[in-house]
Amino acid sequence: MKEKCIIFDMDGTLIDSSAAMTQSVNFVRDSIGLAPIGKKELEYHINQPDQHLPMIFYGTDEYDPNHRALFKEHYMQSSITSVLYPGVKEMLHELNAKAHLCIATNASDFFARRMLEALHVAEYFSAIVGGNNVLEPKPSPLMVQYLMREVDAKPNDTLLIGDSVKDEGAAKNAGIDFIFAEWGYGTAQEASLRARNVPELLRLLKTFI
Repeated sequence: MKEKCIIFDMDGTLIDSSAAMTQSVNFVRDSIGLAPIGKKELEYHINQPDQHLPMIFYGTDEYDPNHRALFKEHYMQSSITSVLYPGVKEMLHELNAKAHLCIATNASDFFARRMLEALHVAEYFSAIVGGNNVLEPKPSPLMVQYLMREVDAKPNDTLLIGDSVKDEGAAKNAGIDFIFAEWGYGTAQEASLRARNVPELLRLLKTFI
């Protein structure tokens, strides 16, 4: 019986999708007459708390339904450029036998499932929660709490791996341990547990399970 719950952020932790996201945001920006945004700039904004992304990306107070539709259309095509970080599939295969593996992403669960299926790793996950499934995304604890309920896990049997202060905050607010993925897009402020690469992360997780 699996008791441990390992929650992964998706983009910048398991998957390098920044090129696809940048292309899709710029597809929308071009349609409304805005200049392109750079990949590094996008990576910075999506991983910082208190960033008003509709205004930053599209100059609007809220996401326009037309912008969402254009982004979705382009992202489904450009996501073929997204790849797993080296060693991720092997790590998931090994961990899946001993723990519940879950995804907590501020993207929609639709995008998450499509991406994981395209990369042939969806079968490893017991539960997936997206920003559209909860009232508040990370750094709120709601995603973590949702997943713990889904797999019937306790806080001391749960940890979260991510690449941003949003992930770090979600773990802290939910009262669970956090491992910072140094290879991702963002930063962490107080993380004492850090992994420089996927093999190092796997070694840390083996001590947990």
